[in-house]
Amino acid sequence: MNKKMLKWFFPGLATFMFLSLLVALLQDYVPDTAQIFFSTTTGTLSYCIMLTLVLISVRPKALEKKLGLTDMYEIHAWMAMALPVTLLVHVWIRWSGWDRVITLNMSNTSILGYVGLITLFFVMITGIFVLSDTIIKKSKKLMDMKQNVYKRNTHLWIHRLAIVSIIAIHFHVYNVIYLRNNMPFRFLTTLYTVIALGWYVIYKVKVALLPKYEIIDVQMPTPDIREVTMKPVNGKRMDYKAGQYGFFRFVKSEVTSEAHPFSFSSAPSAEKETITVMIKEDGDFTSSLDRVDIGDKVTIEGPYGNFYPDEIAENEDRPMLLLSGGIGVTPSLSVLREEVSKNSNRRIAFVWGLAFEDDTMYLDEMKNLDAKYPNFSYHYIYSEDDVDGFPHGFIDNEFIAQEGLDDFYENASWHVCGPGPMLEASKNLLKEKNVTEEQAYIEEFAF
Repeated sequence: MNKKMLKWFFPGLATFMFLSLLVALLQDYVPDTAQIFFSTTTGTLSYCIMLTLVLISVRPKALEKKLGLTDMYEIHAWMAMALPVTLLVHVWIRWSGWDRVITLNMSNTSILGYVGLITLFFVMITGIFVLSDTIIKKSKKLMDMKQNVYKRNTHLWIHRLAIVSIIAIHFHVYNVIYLRNNMPFRFLTTLYTVIALGWYVIYKVKVALLPKYEIIDVQMPTPDIREVTMKPVNGKRMDYKAGQYGFFRFVKSEVTSEAHPFSFSSAPSAEKETITVMIKEDGDFTSSLDRVDIGDKVTIEGPYGNFYPDEIAENEDRPMLLLSGGIGVTPSLSVLREEVSKNSNRRIAFVWGLAFEDDTMYLDEMKNLDAKYPNFSYHYIYSEDDVDGFPHGFIDNEFIAQEGLDDFYENASWHVCGPGPMLEASKNLLKEKNVTEEQAYIEEFAF
């Protein structure tokens, strides 16, 4: 199944649950009016969407490998935006307008629904304005508020009220008169709820039991970048592929314990006992990283990502262009170092867009590789500072041509990672030069 079809898996799952519940509902239910029927069906659809969103939140590995977490989270965002529409239609019809909702003139049945509605309201607000960029990424003001005003960790806890909302709405369904004796409908509702919440609980237990790693070294290659190296407290280092990432939790540290994704910068075949990540201070989580200390304990959930798939790793005859912006260089470094550890003779171009001269890292490493490997070249460009010996501007087709890399368009694999604007520009660059989707491996880290 290709990626385009997989994007419909979760909406299809919600649709399947909804249709099966609709069939069960109509076994012994004849609505008095079309309005009541429409209210019931929109409420049922809302619940199916909620259960599907929970399943996406546990990051199922089998789907992540094919689809990618970025696409999964985008699907999550769009389904979450459809949810309030269906839910509000249900509430408005069922409660005959907003007066009864606002005045709390409700029965015991609707009180449970009201609890589910209110908790879900806060869940949706945190998701739209703090935890996701899907809606707000086109507004600089909203993005600034997300990064500088809202505390992500606080809103993560609020977002978990989704579980409370699901439980409240589930028992709300059990108290609806015309559903109380509909055994097929109640059975399916309970089955789907147990599967979704059970999967969520299992996921949480697995996360709690993840093996611990100990931080053994912290370096600062630039004033706002930390390079953190860790090793397992017990047992072997986790298996991962170059260019992948994990969700890191500081479990015994002064840093908050909320999970945050970081890409591995180390090469798995070179560092067999340790893992290294690069972390940029940015936002309320990473701004606390000045408290990271040697000896702190961390757990790693993952790995995730497909930046360097097996078909590329095993075909050393195929050229590779590693295109990075800012801290998005991390997976590219991992891939490059993996190629070096294999003594690869592949033709590799390492292209890195930076803003300021102070952002420069690993220049000596690049110079050494350039001297040692005739098929390797590195290309830095700075968008803000004028740096002697390096071009000024942005990575575009003109820059690629000036650097003598335009022959990579035809048959090279392109591995791209960076901040949102850089990614959009890179996608347009590749599209203009007819670089196929099969050639491009794009890693987004906006979630």
